Amino acid sequence: MKPMSTHQSDGGTARVIPNWESCIDCGACEVACQRTWDLPPESDRIQVVALAHGTEDETNKPMQCYNCAEAPCVEVCPTDALRFRDNGTVRVDAGMCIGCHYCGVGCPFGAPQYPDAEVPEAEEASPLGARGNGLMDKCTTCEPRQEQGLEPACSSECPTDALLFGTPDELSEKLEEDHVSTPFSDEAARIVFGDDADEIMGE
Repeated sequence: MKPMSTHQSDGGTARVIPNWESCIDCGACEVACQRTWDLPPESDRIQVVALAHGTEDETNKPMQCYNCAEAPCVEVCPTDALRFRDNGTVRVDAGMCIGCHYCGVGCPFGAPQYPDAEVPEAEEASPLGARGNGLMDKCTTCEPRQEQGLEPACSSECPTDALLFGTPDELSEKLEEDHVSTPFSDEAARIVFGDDADEIMGE
């Protein structure tokens, strides 16, 4: 079992997390992601799923990779294809991925996917995701957009602010300002935020 790493910038790792109370299942986040990265139709780096479907408690939840501080996917990968970047985000090396699906089993949030679309090897080896060929692919938090001072496409185009983007400090402030409860259980928050979990959970 490989030791975990939580490399972060001074402000902590910037992530996108859902605000379930605001999601209206419009699909704008899915379209924004597909368009921005020219993804194959079967690729869903973000997907809106319905919980308690067909009941009065039905709610919609945008799901994507949270770049967990204690990422189970990194821990279970047998080829070290998943690793932490210096900014704390998790990336897949398509050249080392064997499509074994161990990361999919290990992730409690359903983030890893394995699109079958054929893509050129040059694109497959991109550090921002495999995109196809049956290899693991996932949300990249739009790092090139961040380098230009922009938010990830999904959170930028969400019409109801159902996707919040920021460092742990910024996310905690947004949740408090909007009087929104955290979308994570204590255990899930510990996986996603590591040592910053208590701040997000308001403890």
